[in-house]
Amino acid sequence: MRGALAVLEAAPGTDLSTASDADLGALVTVETSLRRIVERHAALTTGEVSRRSRPELGLSGFAQRAGHRTVEEFLKVETGISGRDAAATVRVGVLATSSGVLGDAVRDGRVSVAAADAIHAGLGAPTDTLPAEVLEQASDRLCDEADALDPDRLHRRAREVRDELDEAGIADRERARRAARSLRLVRQPDGMTRIVWLLDPESAAIVTTVYDRATSPRRGGPRFVDPAAREKAARVADDERTTEQLASDAFTELLRQSGTSDHDVLVGGDEPAVRILVAASSLTSGDGHGTLDSGEAVSLTTVHRLACAGGTVSIILDSAGQVLDMGREQRFYTRHQRRALVARDGGCMWPGCDRTPSWTEAHHTRRWSDGGRTDLADGILLCRHHHLRLHDEGWTISRRAGRYWLEPPPGSGKTGALLHTKSRAVRELLRA
Repeated sequence: MRGALAVLEAAPGTDLSTASDADLGALVTVETSLRRIVERHAALTTGEVSRRSRPELGLSGFAQRAGHRTVEEFLKVETGISGRDAAATVRVGVLATSSGVLGDAVRDGRVSVAAADAIHAGLGAPTDTLPAEVLEQASDRLCDEADALDPDRLHRRAREVRDELDEAGIADRERARRAARSLRLVRQPDGMTRIVWLLDPESAAIVTTVYDRATSPRRGGPRFVDPAAREKAARVADDERTTEQLASDAFTELLRQSGTSDHDVLVGGDEPAVRILVAASSLTSGDGHGTLDSGEAVSLTTVHRLACAGGTVSIILDSAGQVLDMGREQRFYTRHQRRALVARDGGCMWPGCDRTPSWTEAHHTRRWSDGGRTDLADGILLCRHHHLRLHDEGWTISRRAGRYWLEPPPGSGKTGALLHTKSRAVRELLRA
């Protein structure tokens, strides 16, 4: 500590313009070390305050005797931090003073408070199939990796480890992330409106595709050989608007046109797609999972659902991971076929759903991997919500005598239903 203070005392005051590169680098190192020490002690202090303010102590608790209802409220008043920061401080304080690998690692200075919090959040809680002992071993392993990773990368790494240890729980974590999605409009006093949009990984893959198409040339995107594409990229790069303004205008125009135009109007021409890598052996065996471009693991249920509408491309790799062959795309429904499905179904065919055709995806009643064909008779329109529910919960759709039946998951006790077209014209023709 005395050595660190000596470096700080030798620094040329607040004017660092005269400091050498070596001194500047030394200052960064010392300040980082001091910050970690302060954060560790602050976490330990907060952890002890939390222990002395346990709910069962009632009004005799530390925070309560100081006139505060909770530890978070105590921190907000005494330190001036926000409610969110206070909650985070209490969380890491409890973690730092807990028994176990992460608590010991923080107290010993083996990892920073932020690193321990990232590991804890990324690994998640134990379950019946993943006991606490296994998570403790994983925490110890991740502590060894912490020095080489910043907290954000360490959090992603911890989530990867969780998926490796608990592959069966990937579908549950997918559902939890999807349930957390939200979009909120905040009207500001100055007349502007702010959108707070929290996206699950699958939705983010679609939105990111459009965002990248609108802003990629500005953000150092790929070089274009085609003259027309190169000219378009140059226009975007030279546009006087900021990158944020370009993105805002692109999404606003996309929404403005969506009610009156077809899919050709979408930025870039093709519909945004969710790309997933999955081993062919997983598709046939039913074991394993897929991976989004972002690195998020997704269940095979999600893989099959997205393949219904998006198609598949086979890529053959050698033992070193090099691509040997890239097969032709197996697309299930062409635009002409989709128009036929729209005319026949008139919207989402799920009972009670009123989503129009523009909200639907083409579901293949028999999967391509199971020998399904690209026939109109084997296709049916479902909105994304019900398409997801069908795959996620194990519902199936069968065809009998030209009619479609929604079949419940085996053993669920739920009742199936005959599906009826939402197209008024088709209903009138059938009655005629």
